Amino acid sequence: MEVLDRVNRTVRLSQENLPLGGHFFVAGSVWEVKSNSQEILQAMRETFDQVDSGRGQPDLYVRFHVDFAVEDALLWAEPHFRALDHLYYATYGPSDSMLVDQLGRRVIGSFSPAVASDLSYWKQTLLPILLGIASASIGVTPVHCACVVKSGSGLLLAGESGAGKSTSALSLSLSGFSYLSDDCTYLSRTSLPRTSLSRTGAGIRAWGLPTPVKLLPDAVSHFPELVSRKPVRSLNGELAFTVDPTEMFNVRRCLSCEPRWLVFLERKEDSRPVIKPVSSLEAASRLAADLEIMPVSIVDQYEYQLETIRLLVDRECWVVQHGLQPELLASLLAEFVGRDL
Repeated sequence: MEVLDRVNRTVRLSQENLPLGGHFFVAGSVWEVKSNSQEILQAMRETFDQVDSGRGQPDLYVRFHVDFAVEDALLWAEPHFRALDHLYYATYGPSDSMLVDQLGRRVIGSFSPAVASDLSYWKQTLLPILLGIASASIGVTPVHCACVVKSGSGLLLAGESGAGKSTSALSLSLSGFSYLSDDCTYLSRTSLPRTSLSRTGAGIRAWGLPTPVKLLPDAVSHFPELVSRKPVRSLNGELAFTVDPTEMFNVRRCLSCEPRWLVFLERKEDSRPVIKPVSSLEAASRLAADLEIMPVSIVDQYEYQLETIRLLVDRECWVVQHGLQPELLASLLAEFVGRDL
């Protein structure tokens, strides 16, 4: 009953006058955003490119209302999520919540003035979470990969937690690559409409967000710049350093590329590194395991994401088994992809 009351309140407030707005290009999709908060629109502008409203029908309609009567609102330590069929409800505090309609491609939200004015919270938490929830409905596929870029071509690094994705991505960025993402990369189709599942002529584009890099506590032994920082608890419960790679490490950031290489990292201590091919079928299975299963009403969105992954792995895919330190692994990976440049 409490969740239903929150949803009803969010719907009611979202229908009030929202005089501010804009269209934004998000991971290959276009969002129409309306709000009564300059701060929320500013967070959107600092995270995504604003585009002309005449670019056709938006992929996602977003309505964010700020209740300026709320005072001293507190955030909960962890967001809470509930799903019912194609409706996805997220709440961040007693006065802060959003409802995502994955079937209707609409988002409504109500926020306190304190949260609306916290630009870093929007850029690092609220907007990435929203993109993750809405991704399937707008033709975007999140994959659990880091990504770095060389000469416009992307190297996707997949693997379990602890395999070295984040530290490798940062080490590669310190040695001539551009940094795109350390944990989650978003894929979009570049030449076919979302409703088509044909593989003919479709291209894939990889996207990142201007969010911090997350490094586990042992990363301090490889990156001395972290010595002055303290690890904090992240949303998934891990203790980690969260830093802006462009500010702390002076690396170049790239927010979009054409993925060219897909490498699965596997930790294998006390052995020489091994690089071996992996079949497209196995590569697709590994990536698809992290996708959220959709309810029957929107199963076509899930099928579209699976097809995007099948398009991604329609190239040479590799497994790198290693027990290397980040800088040595980065050197190995740079040499490996360098032969194709």
